[in-house]
This record gives sequence, structure tokens and C-alpha cells, in this order.
Amino acid sequence: MPGRPSANQRPAGPDDPLRPGNYSTLNAAFCIAGLILIVLVLLVYGAGVFIPLAVALLLWFFINALAKAYQRLWSRRLGPLRGVALLLALLTLLAANLFIADVIVTNVSAIGASSTDFQRSLDPLVDQVAAWTGIPHEDVINRLLDQLGMERLLGAIVGAMTGLASQLGVVFIYVIFLLVEQQFFDAKLNAVVRDPARRRQVRSILDRVGRDIQSYLWVMTLVSLLTAALSYGVMIAVGLNQPLFWAFLIFVLNFIPTIGSIIATVLPSLYALLQFGDFTLFFVLLVLIGVIQFVIGNVIQPRLAAKTLNVSQFVVILALFVWGAIWGVVGMFLAVPITSIIMIVCSKFPATRPIAAMLSQSGEFFSDQDTESADAP
Repeated sequence: MPGRPSANQRPAGPDDPLRPGNYSTLNAAFCIAGLILIVLVLLVYGAGVFIPLAVALLLWFFINALAKAYQRLWSRRLGPLRGVALLLALLTLLAANLFIADVIVTNVSAIGASSTDFQRSLDPLVDQVAAWTGIPHEDVINRLLDQLGMERLLGAIVGAMTGLASQLGVVFIYVIFLLVEQQFFDAKLNAVVRDPARRRQVRSILDRVGRDIQSYLWVMTLVSLLTAALSYGVMIAVGLNQPLFWAFLIFVLNFIPTIGSIIATVLPSLYALLQFGDFTLFFVLLVLIGVIQFVIGNVIQPRLAAKTLNVSQFVVILALFVWGAIWGVVGMFLAVPITSIIMIVCSKFPATRPIAAMLSQSGEFFSDQDTESADAP
């Protein structure tokens, strides 16, 4: 009879995946998973487009933060002079890039020229290793040279620098257009988002992202400069060759949390081992630079950063591996800012606040004012 279930039919229970409500939830889950997969594929195969854009956005944030610092120097006497501050910040960044390029080219060439002397420096070290292990002297040399592979290492460094230099032109074009377009952003936002409440919400998200990323870049720059300067003094005292290059490398690698600091401590120490052929100076550099990294990273940086980003340390390490797998070394540099942006955006919407709470260090990721704007219709 119509309206009566057949013998083969049964009422759908609450756990039945074919029940209409459960089916909708399952369908939404599959859609979200598919969207994430599509985004990952685009990020991997579109790296040539997205990496310069991401770096340009980061430099854009840094230029605006530097421009605000310049404005504070003369605002009381001359007024804001926003355009002058932006131009001066951009010229400062260009001058810094030219200086960095000169340091890299000069010092990599010097390291390449002295690579033939490494074998003579390694003779005392090889004798010690041969005495400890009982392996013949010649076998130790061959194994060390095979493992170190200085020619391959220098080739990889030069190749990486060449690839970075080839993308800097695109990055700076992006930065210039971002600086020009930012004056029209409010007008574009008003045209795109008609609802005033929704517009306040979008502006709140963008303002929070801008403040946090600029603060993060400012703090990390100061902390990395301090670490590099102190490490430079230690390397000068020890007599390490090319100390300016290694100090620059320490400065750059400090922007990669935890892993970067470890690499920045080990690399100049290993170079000291190649230069002097002495374990004593190797351990001296390893300990002194390691102490500098530890004190600044665990005492000074938390006081300066306070709750700048408030991202969980476990999430930071996970983000390093994820973005490193997607975009390589550049992804590791961008991992913390990208994760912070994801956390801020998720904190603004009730449905995604649990995700933001899991990404945060303390679970407190938005103010009462932010909550009100996020809850606004």
C-alpha cells in the first residue's frame, strides 16, 4: 500500500549515513576535503606565481612598518608625509638588497677560492679521526671529502642565489604596484562589500592581519640583527674567515623558528672545523653561538614579541614542515606569517573559532571588540 514501507525497507536511524541530515554533513565534508586538495595542488604547481606574490606581500608589510617608523621621527615637526616615508622605506630596502647581494657574491667567491686549502686544514683533523676509529688515513680523507662535497655545496648556493635574484625583479614589481594600489583600497572595499557591518568585519580582519604581521617582522628583524651582531663579534674573536657572510646567514636563518637557529649555529661551526682543522674551535663556536641563540630566543625575544602572534609552538613546527614540503625553503620562511593569517581569519567567524583556538598558544585570540564585529550579521 502507498505510504507503508516495504519489507526490505527500514526507518533511517540517527547514525545512518543516508539520513538526510547526515548525508548533508558528509557531502559538506567531502566538498571541504576536495577544496583543500585543489588548493594544495594549486600551491604546489603554481609555486612560480604564488611564491613571488607571497614574498611581495611580506615585503609590502615590512615597508609599511618601516614607513611608520620613519613617520614617527618627523611627524611632530613636519607632519605625516606618508608618501615621503614610503619612498624612503622602499629605498632603504633596495639599498639593503644591494648590500646583501655584494656580501653574498664577494664571500661566496672567497669561500670557493679557499676551498682548495681545506684539505691541508683537515690533515690534523683526519689524523685525530684515524687514531680514534682505526680507519686508514686515506680512507678518512676520501670519506670526509665525499660527505662534505664542497664543490656541490657551493654550486647549490650559487644556484639558489641565482634563482632568488631572477625572481627579485618580479617581487619588486609586485611591491611597487601594491604600494601604488593601497591608497585606493578603502574605495574598492566600499564598492565590493556593500553591507556596512560586513565591511567593518572585513576591515577588522585586514587591520588585525596588518598589525600582527608588521609587529612580527619588526620584532624578528631586531632580534635577528642582535643575534647576528653578537655572533659576528664571536666569529671575529675566533678568527673565522668571512664573518660578515656567516653573520648575514645567521640573520636570515633566524626567521625560520627553531630549525633555522639550529642550522645557523651549526654552519659557521662546521666551517671553522674546515678552516682550522681543530675540534676545539669548532666546539667553542658551537657553544658560544648556541648560547647567544638560546638567550636571545628564550629571554629577549619573548619580552619584545609579547603576544604578537600567539601561535602554538607545536603548530609552528608543523607549519614549517608543511610549508617546507609545499614551497621549499621559502615556504619555511613564510610558514609563521601564513599560519598567523589563517588563525586570525578563523577567529573572526563563529564556525571556525575552534580551529583558531587549536592554532593559538593560549586559546585567547580575539578581543571583545573583535568578537562583536565577527558576530555582526
